[in-house]
Amino acid sequence: MTDVVKTSSAAGAGRPGEVADVEQEVRRALAFRLGTTTRADLDSAVVSLRGQVRALVGHPAAGAEGMSGADRGFLLEVTHLLDNPPSPEALSHEVYSHVRALARVLRKLAAVNRVGGVGPAGSARPPLPVRPVPGRGAGR
Repeated sequence: MTDVVKTSSAAGAGRPGEVADVEQEVRRALAFRLGTTTRADLDSAVVSLRGQVRALVGHPAAGAEGMSGADRGFLLEVTHLLDNPPSPEALSHEVYSHVRALARVLRKLAAVNRVGGVGPAGSARPPLPVRPVPGRGAGR
């Protein structure tokens, strides 16, 4: 997985607070609700999340032959999301779904960066989970 992600010097992710900013953006995007979020908010989230995903993804051709199947699958998902943004004519629920997919990918990239030592030094906070924890929110 580390072949897919840029190092701190390449991505500039070593600056204090940048990983925390990514986490905050992911949480904000995942907190959107389809019936209460405006289309303008969704459109601006697409632009913001796409820029952050691009900043964290490396160049796939550099080490593509040494990647595992899971890494190649994740890279294909990232590439698909970046290459296929919603059109201006897309329905709001399509844009909402795209924002959530971008946020999940960005969360995974941020977790990989943090595991790789790129996160803020001395951060007492654990990385965001890549997958939802089973049973969380079941009583809602």
